[in-house]
Amino acid sequence: MSGRCGIYYCLQEIARHDMRKVAYVPLYTCETVLAPFEKAGYQLKFYELDQDLHSIFDTSVIDEISVLSLCGYYGFCNYDHDFVKACKEKGVVIFEDVTHSMLSADGIDPLCDYFAGSFRKWMGIDCGGFAVKRNGTFETPLLQVEPTHLKQRKEYYETGDDDIFWEGELRLRQMFDCFAGDDNSEYILRHADFDSICRTRRENYAALLDALTAPLHGVQPVFPELPEATVPSHFCLYAENRDEFQQYLADHQIRSTVYWPVGPLVHPLPDSSEQYIYDHIVSVPCDQRFTPSDMQYVAQVLMDYSGN
Repeated sequence: MSGRCGIYYCLQEIARHDMRKVAYVPLYTCETVLAPFEKAGYQLKFYELDQDLHSIFDTSVIDEISVLSLCGYYGFCNYDHDFVKACKEKGVVIFEDVTHSMLSADGIDPLCDYFAGSFRKWMGIDCGGFAVKRNGTFETPLLQVEPTHLKQRKEYYETGDDDIFWEGELRLRQMFDCFAGDDNSEYILRHADFDSICRTRRENYAALLDALTAPLHGVQPVFPELPEATVPSHFCLYAENRDEFQQYLADHQIRSTVYWPVGPLVHPLPDSSEQYIYDHIVSVPCDQRFTPSDMQYVAQVLMDYSGN
């Protein structure tokens, strides 16, 4: 199971009793999050976000929607819990994509009816997807694990060949369904040291922040503080010239990733905060493969870039 398989599994379950099928979803998101909504037959209404990645909800839509989709970006949960409560009181189903926030203490809203995500952003694992129904059990059985995609995932982790990764990724995007995971992935998840993962990521993020001793120019952290409840998935920045910045990082052996390109179902306004996010955000890793000294090196590279 992938994250999108988990989301689709939840939506299939919700849709069994949902006569309205209108979902309220964020304008800043991954196309693989929205694809399950489309496949499950949902009409999409979009809510905005500011550049601090705070969700901007419109209370007037509560009577028009049947599902609210939440996301705590990069481990930082910045949405209005009072709005979630208001939706819940009106019978709106609360769904959360917890791929980024699953390890944060406040990463899953207590009013969620369903949540889903993927552990693949947190550790090397072939099948990282999961789906949770808070009350009761899923009525629809899972399909058998999809062997071709699983084989491609294993080959990627063994070889590091990006071509193999993208061949499998694009194949899954075309044919995803409610696939189960494999036994080995389940074993890894059941025996993972999540306390150590959480502690190390927080230490690394804090070390990077603390090492930024000079003001930055041309690049700024998206989250300049680390709340006590937060376990970060990445260290995110806004770069004025993202292509140049990513090349500078690569020249200094620092990997960076852009989450996400603008997907086919979203249409942010040209001068909107969402378009700014899509155009300027970039993430560097702070995970358990690294140490605080590695983060100090990243901070020095950021300050050197800023000073050029």
